[in-house]
Amino acid sequence: MGNSLGIISEDDDLFDIPADGLGYNVINFTVDAMNVHFRQQNNHPNNLPVCEKPNVDKFKYTEMYNEVKARCSMTAKPTEQRWNLMQALQKRENGLAYPGSDSFSPNQQRYFSNMYIPNHRSMRLMSLDAKVFVSKFNKTGTKLLTACQDGFVRINDGSKGTYHLLNRISARDIQWSITDADFSPNGQHFAYSTWSRSFYIMPVDGSDDDCQWIDVNDTSSSRVAIFSIRYSPTGDKIIGGSNNSAVIIGDVETRATQILRTHRMPVTDVNAVSYINDNDPNVIIAGCDDGLLKVYDLRTSFRSRNLSKSVVSFIGHFDGITYIDSRNDGYHVLSNSKDQSIKIWDMRKPSNLRNRSTARQHQLAMTTWDYRWDRVPREFYNPRKALDGDSSIMTYRGHRVSKTLLRAKFSPMEQTGQRFIYTGCATGRIIIYDVLTGKIREAIEGHKNVIRDLDWHPVRSEIVSSSWDTHVNLNNYNRNIATQSLKRRRSQTHDNRPLRRSRRLANRNNAPE
Repeated sequence: MGNSLGIISEDDDLFDIPADGLGYNVINFTVDAMNVHFRQQNNHPNNLPVCEKPNVDKFKYTEMYNEVKARCSMTAKPTEQRWNLMQALQKRENGLAYPGSDSFSPNQQRYFSNMYIPNHRSMRLMSLDAKVFVSKFNKTGTKLLTACQDGFVRINDGSKGTYHLLNRISARDIQWSITDADFSPNGQHFAYSTWSRSFYIMPVDGSDDDCQWIDVNDTSSSRVAIFSIRYSPTGDKIIGGSNNSAVIIGDVETRATQILRTHRMPVTDVNAVSYINDNDPNVIIAGCDDGLLKVYDLRTSFRSRNLSKSVVSFIGHFDGITYIDSRNDGYHVLSNSKDQSIKIWDMRKPSNLRNRSTARQHQLAMTTWDYRWDRVPREFYNPRKALDGDSSIMTYRGHRVSKTLLRAKFSPMEQTGQRFIYTGCATGRIIIYDVLTGKIREAIEGHKNVIRDLDWHPVRSEIVSSSWDTHVNLNNYNRNIATQSLKRRRSQTHDNRPLRRSRRLANRNNAPE
């Protein structure tokens, strides 16, 4: 039920209707209390109380760290000559850049590509009438799917960068909104989930009448919401993370469903699900609202009706998981969390569940807030110590997670060697982390509200972002922005150097009288 509000506006461009002798503008409208969001003025990531120097002591000795460096052609020793573009081009012309080829190696190409990652909003692709919840490319990047709270799924052409509309499909049984969507492995169908008890499957080129659905019947509650959805690598199953501590597995052909119970009591939401590897349709990981990550083998996990036995579990987040993305190597995944951090996990290094009770006490002491509308607790930005039993190999901080289940993902393997992690932010910025250093590489402005979902094009240096400000933006590289950023960093480095006596004298002599 809406509330009538009077809002004082200082922006004369919005409305030019003077109030009765008040000297300012008054906007009267009816809104839903769930849709009122107040934007903080001081919300740049540099103003957040985060660790200035991420700790990479453990991560730099891991297999993933060395793989990323090798795939990005960053294995040169410090004693070797500094890399030079002109020399690299000369070697290529002389056939010396990559033995057995007249071009650069794939690793060298990634090295070049990582110099030109997206750093600014280039254009607005869509301006819709409601919050945008989902934006996702298919595996080849030829199709872009966006899902909006207006009840429509839009398919756009992503093959040539024009992004013109190919199809618009009216979704069924929306209730609140489409919460997630995923393309089938062959890219011919997509599935979406809502605040309802069904998976919905539609052909990409189809119409509203082509919709099929898989009903979920075996649940302990009449109200079912599916927050995350994934197609299996073989395309014959769909998994979904739901409320009531349930992971739902649906068979596309028979429309039968099975339920995994992550907790004995059905009070913990499963906010995120993912397959560990695109080559294995049996092993999945679930991210729960209590901060736990649990790995399940679908061949052995249905033996109990009350609690499904997990293969391994991971402890480390102080608050609930919002998203999981797999590196597709069978070993590493990342998780985004309401505790304002992204963590990388190695499946071969599980947590000791003996620390679960102690960790839960720390979590309860720090999770007395509601991420949908409360201010983020300051202790989340810079915890004094890690959670007991934390087995993550790397942690990234600098973005804000609130209002909704924000996505965070690895950058594409073919294009960047997964050198970066990119995520939406409640401040309306795209945050791109350097995986190797843990530092923020780019903070792209362009939205006025939380960025819930975003996706990096598989082969082009482009990020499509969707926000609750009702816009879908295209972000790419801009040389002028990069030059300004480089000059700013050099200026800050120069200003932070300690003053020598000669410099002090020079500055004093140059000071105006």
